Amino acid sequence: MAMGFFALGLGFLVLILGSSIGTTLALRTFVYRELDLSKNEVRTAVKHLTYERSDGD
Repeated sequence: MAMGFFALGLGFLVLILGSSIGTTLALRTFVYRELDLSKNEVRTAVKHLTYERSDGD
């Protein structure tokens, strides 16, 4: 019985991890290919958005 719960929990964690990796890859593919942004452009945009947000709050 305990082994079944362990296997169920482990399977659940594997599904969550796989889902998060797939989502991350899909988002990166969209940003880099579809929006045609480089890694530096994304970093710069995130820095500016973070800075603007911290000023307003």
